[in-house]
Amino acid sequence: MTLMTKILPARRILALLALLTPLLLTGCQEDVTGSIGNLFSSSEDEKEVINVVSLKPQEVPWHVQSAVAATVLRLQDEDPAGIDGKFSVIGSGGIATDDNINLKGFGVENVQINDLFHPKEAPELTRLGARLILVDPAGRRVGISFVADYELSEGQVVLKGHDWAYIRAEAPLAETYIVPTAAIEALDEKTARNYTAFRSHILTNAVVAGDPKASKDMGDYTIVTFVMDHLIAGDKFELRLSDVKEGTEGFTEDSRYIVHDNGWVTGIVPGKFSLAGDKAFWVKAVYTPKKKEDGGFFSGLLNTGQLIGLFNTANLKETSS
Repeated sequence: MTLMTKILPARRILALLALLTPLLLTGCQEDVTGSIGNLFSSSEDEKEVINVVSLKPQEVPWHVQSAVAATVLRLQDEDPAGIDGKFSVIGSGGIATDDNINLKGFGVENVQINDLFHPKEAPELTRLGARLILVDPAGRRVGISFVADYELSEGQVVLKGHDWAYIRAEAPLAETYIVPTAAIEALDEKTARNYTAFRSHILTNAVVAGDPKASKDMGDYTIVTFVMDHLIAGDKFELRLSDVKEGTEGFTEDSRYIVHDNGWVTGIVPGKFSLAGDKAFWVKAVYTPKKKEDGGFFSGLLNTGQLIGLFNTANLKETSS
């Protein structure tokens, strides 16, 4: 078959771009205090972890829980004075925050302890290395690793050093929906910028893929794919359309992208097509992580895009060509 998408008339695509251009250029969880102790885990399957500490959740020391709680709350831009008083910590104000990303609505999904020891060069210190997975009510995730150096003094955690960084998702989750293009055009810029409002609008207006009564007539629809995991600078995401299920190749010329909150990417493809089974095609979400700079000559060759989402416009497992 031939891919049944067509570019929208120029005046309509311009109207969509007028809405999306400012966005294209921008680059129910438990309470933290009550959930930290129940969320610790250790996994020997983590490829990038050198020293995984084997501790059961109930064996995690109070000072580790305090250091983790302080880290999470500072990432959410909470007041250091409140954090220190609540968790017996001194110095949480030294934990850096990211002014470009708002994590206030995120809760803790998982905590993994990677390192817990006394450095030889400073045996009075406890060094904690951990990985956090945070998630918001909409299902967005962000991974963070951190190292904290601290002393214990009179029942308090005295922070002496702290460093953290975002973790690259190995296989980000992608979710795809189809909505009438009119639903996209009805959005104002403020709503489109707000991730929660935008996602809610898309889910509310999404059409049902695979309806056997779907008309064979061409209609104005927009494909919307949410990447649910936080992407790091240098990572690449593409939305590709294809009449072939296999592989990652596809048509990308009409794909547009919104970067919400400096890290969560949404792909958008407006088009004119039918949702009927014999007109079905594939929507491929393709993720290419940033190349490793120390991987030598072959690292670039091996750094090909990976399929993180596959969606059929008629909910078919196969289509005939």
